[in-house]
Amino acid sequence: MIVQGREDTSVGSIYAVETMDVAYGYTNNILFDNVNLMVERGKSIAIMGRSGSGKSTLLRIINGSIRPIRGMVRVLGVEVYGRYSNGLRRRVAYIPQSLGLVDNATVLENVLLARAADSPFRALLGLWRKEDVDGAMSILKSIGLDEKARSKVNMLSGGERQRVAIARALMQGARVVLADEPVSNLDQDNARSILDIFKEMGRRNSTSSIIVMHDRALAEEYADEAYMLADKRLSRLW
Repeated sequence: MIVQGREDTSVGSIYAVETMDVAYGYTNNILFDNVNLMVERGKSIAIMGRSGSGKSTLLRIINGSIRPIRGMVRVLGVEVYGRYSNGLRRRVAYIPQSLGLVDNATVLENVLLARAADSPFRALLGLWRKEDVDGAMSILKSIGLDEKARSKVNMLSGGERQRVAIARALMQGARVVLADEPVSNLDQDNARSILDIFKEMGRRNSTSSIIVMHDRALAEEYADEAYMLADKRLSRLW
């Protein structure tokens, strides 16, 4: 499998993501505190924990969707305080549990939306550049979805939908992928095929991935490092 992406021209720290003493919650209801995480470029990280422990919230903090009440977050060498700059936004892909796909659009259209910010007017009219279409088709072929390019997303299986979300991240040229439970509703074969793509992204493009998971056996098989978020603390498992 060939996973394509844009060249990463950033320099500096070996870490793609750093959180230092991050806390979130309210005065009398702290969800987690003193979260320290250092993710090297190209590594695949699993975060596990019970429902409600704050795993999804931590991803959203790293993604810049919400702000911590204290602590520091640095992504690709840039300190972030809530909303990202446009330049950083293009280098970080967030895949929520809902996947964020447009169900009544085709697979190809969903992948091309990763380039919508480059030319919003052309994207609105569906006037995509040939090089973007060719690039999207190449990515879809690399993950085995090229024959589904003209299919509507709402006609796909769960595993295929996950692949579309990942293809969009690849089209975006992401150097960090934040995925919230991307394999939780898949059978073991489909789960492994999705996790294989994350690993390949790390090997070929030095793309780092932080994946919220609940299956420890799969995490042991695929994650370079794993952490448990429990009792308001993040602790390393391996």
